[in-house]
Amino acid sequence: MEMQSNSRKPHVAIFPCVGVGHFVPTVQLAKRLCVNHGFSATVITSNWMRTAKQVTYAGYLTSSGLDIRFTEIPDLDVHDEQDEHMKIETRISNYMEKAAPHVGDILHSLLNSSSPISAFVTDFFCSATFDVAARLSIPTYVFFTCSARMLSVMLHCPKLASEHAVCFKDEEECRIDVPGVPPFYARDLPEPMKDRSNQGFHWFLHHCSRLPEATGILINTFEDLEKEALEALKEGKVLGSSPTPSIYSIGPVISEAHETHECLEWLDQQPPSSVVYVSFGSGGFLSKEQTAEVAHGLERSGHRFLWVVRGENKFITFNPNQVTNVSELLPEGFVSRTKDRGVVVPNWAPQIAILSHPSIGGFLSHSGWNSTLEGISYGVPMICWPLFAEQKLNRFMLVNHDKVGIDVKMERDGFVPRAEVERVVRELMEGEEGIKARENMRVLKEKAKLALMEGGSSYKSMAMAAGRFVHK
Repeated sequence: MEMQSNSRKPHVAIFPCVGVGHFVPTVQLAKRLCVNHGFSATVITSNWMRTAKQVTYAGYLTSSGLDIRFTEIPDLDVHDEQDEHMKIETRISNYMEKAAPHVGDILHSLLNSSSPISAFVTDFFCSATFDVAARLSIPTYVFFTCSARMLSVMLHCPKLASEHAVCFKDEEECRIDVPGVPPFYARDLPEPMKDRSNQGFHWFLHHCSRLPEATGILINTFEDLEKEALEALKEGKVLGSSPTPSIYSIGPVISEAHETHECLEWLDQQPPSSVVYVSFGSGGFLSKEQTAEVAHGLERSGHRFLWVVRGENKFITFNPNQVTNVSELLPEGFVSRTKDRGVVVPNWAPQIAILSHPSIGGFLSHSGWNSTLEGISYGVPMICWPLFAEQKLNRFMLVNHDKVGIDVKMERDGFVPRAEVERVVRELMEGEEGIKARENMRVLKEKAKLALMEGGSSYKSMAMAAGRFVHK
């Protein structure tokens, strides 16, 4: 689209959810609107979004010459910050309830500015802001940072809750049927959906029930990855007689490889497709005992590895405080014994630059959706080790339906012994299952690339959404 002058640019307001996994793809969406569709964007942030990664990424976008502005709501006094036992869904929801009026104030000021906004984009966790946008007659769109299958499950959640009076945590082998989604089991549902007795369940159900109020839902996925789920959503099969918002599959929306790190120099010295990259995401960490088992398993596998190790984080707010020194987690002598074929990186590494490096041959991942899309975008097969949120559902689909991942067999308490770590690394890097996953991933990589090209399914879907943003 031909770029318009500043005075004529359509203007969109965007309010991400807290957490790097929600924030980064949302501001990347803002960039895509500006670069490809001639928009200006105002991204509304809060003090809970001041992690180093988020601040750095916002600074990178601001300095890139794009018409993206960041504005922050006032700091909020959140009295439950010190309650370490509160479920994360409840913590986020409580915060968003208090943030909503301040978001409304900013929307009102933007609506009456010299460049008035024509649409508001937010996260499903921010459903409290639907009301303030509605009072201002601003169309509200949700940017869904998970899969289309997960969106289908969430839209179907109120029906599931009404049909199943028991807690799914007590019926883990119960089969779950959702239109457009391959059948799976209750054990693979997100934890908040399993236990009716905690407040997190009720907040999750609340957000799910409000999703149909959105004017449209933009999903971070692409047609060839989740064709059946997208068709079911667009055809209204998931909600049945209730109206379904307009559905736009616009992914993969992933961050960019603009960071540098000394681990990339090490990767330059390794043979092609020889290194297993191990990372459990921006919020994931393992216990000291589990970290030791991973270390022993990687060592016994004999394969090269690049491992991002994080200590325990306390998410009292969304500025995580690391409370464990990484060096204390690793077995004595591990680093020196593996120095010729492995690198341990404390806390953070430039994931896109790593996954796109020709030396990477596999990805041991927590199966978070951003990491999944990044792995697909660069054709890296996965070992799937879910920790929380919707990661178990992602794992089930990647292993059993998409066949681009290998499942980690966990004990009943979720613990994974070193022998299993060794097995899955060997299987991915040298086994028959790994060969098939690698071949399937190469196909998906090309399909993801085509979806984003001009004329591709995601490019066209993004253009349709952008057009709706302008015409209320």
